[in-house]
Amino acid sequence: MVTDVSQHPPRRAPTPPRPDPAAAPLLAGGLSVTVETHRRTTVIRLRGSLRCATAATLRQTVETVLATGPATVVLDLAEVVADDELGLWVLPAMAGDAQRVGVPLVVVAPARDLRSRLRRLGARPIDITDTAPTGTSRP
Repeated sequence: MVTDVSQHPPRRAPTPPRPDPAAAPLLAGGLSVTVETHRRTTVIRLRGSLRCATAATLRQTVETVLATGPATVVLDLAEVVADDELGLWVLPAMAGDAQRVGVPLVVVAPARDLRSRLRRLGARPIDITDTAPTGTSRP
């Protein structure tokens, strides 16, 4: 059987979505950063060691996310070990960055010790909670 291809245009495969540069996991000195979007909320999940040497990776990720214009940014520290106070100081700086562009930054830190350490920083008010906002929980 012969088919006349002039009557049937070739089918194109659907174009896959472009990867979001902020969505790729980054590994830098033991800190894994994953970015997910849930409606207009962007969740940045960290796993590993937050310290002075890894803080720049986190700061760069948050700056990239803020540039996309989310309604809210949730920073999930559930699987983070804060190895030094210098690494924690990036959090008030990021809260200031978010505040300047009008985006609420919510820090989820279920570990009591980590929540206490963050509150003692006292540089800028940081919205710290022990549970993720509705609709952003882990799968």
